[in-house]
Amino acid sequence: MAQYRVVDSDEKVIEEKDFEDATSAYDWFKTVAAPDDSLGTVMQVQDNGEWKNFEVSDGGTNKNPSADA
Repeated sequence: MAQYRVVDSDEKVIEEKDFEDATSAYDWFKTVAAPDDSLGTVMQVQDNGEWKNFEVSDGGTNKNPSADA
């Protein structure tokens, strides 16, 4: 299981959560953690003790989260 977190454009952690797979994490990001797709909202994954960007929103609307992935 991997740990993911959502960081807003001010670099404040909004929420952290563990997921079995990247698709579930991406769906969570697009529908729960950042449903408005605010510009600059970042999803990060912990990799060997470091947080790395997994997805960065560029603004817009989230209608079908995993359909685009």
